[in-house]
Amino acid sequence: MIATIALTLLALPLPAQAPMEPAKDLFMHSAKAPGIEIRWVDYHWQPALFEAMQKGTRAIPEATRNWVVARVIVDQRPFTLGSTRIPVGNYALVLWPNLDGKGMKVEVRYVDMREVYPSLNAIAPAPRGETYYEAPAALETASPLAARMDMALEGADGPVVLSWRYGDRRFSLRLTR
Repeated sequence: MIATIALTLLALPLPAQAPMEPAKDLFMHSAKAPGIEIRWVDYHWQPALFEAMQKGTRAIPEATRNWVVARVIVDQRPFTLGSTRIPVGNYALVLWPNLDGKGMKVEVRYVDMREVYPSLNAIAPAPRGETYYEAPAALETASPLAARMDMALEGADGPVVLSWRYGDRRFSLRLTR
């Protein structure tokens, strides 16, 4: 009888082993402006996870790694971001957690984008690549709350503003030609 109970207990999945059901309502979106395109997934706002990223809390494993929040495709001619030239190519727009106490960072990394979206169910970490731009993420409080990640490109022939919104936070990057 004890052996039967032990075998039954061993057959039960542990909470960490229980498969998570994939989200069925996530979608890939895109936006275009002359010479640039962005693609992102509309992930649900997770306030505890994002707060852990902002504070540098290590209690939530997903908050201790970087997130690729978008694919950026520069397709006609280079842009300048800050004082950095961003050549034609495929890039990951990466958000880094505040693990060093200096605040969150944003990075533009040249990568092989085939490695970035293996599963739409989780925000992917950035694959290896070459960093072209890195700066503090100038996060602002946004209202009303966005239930899903959203992005936009604004601008035509002159500067292009890439804006990112997730929950009650937003930031923007100004790209010039």
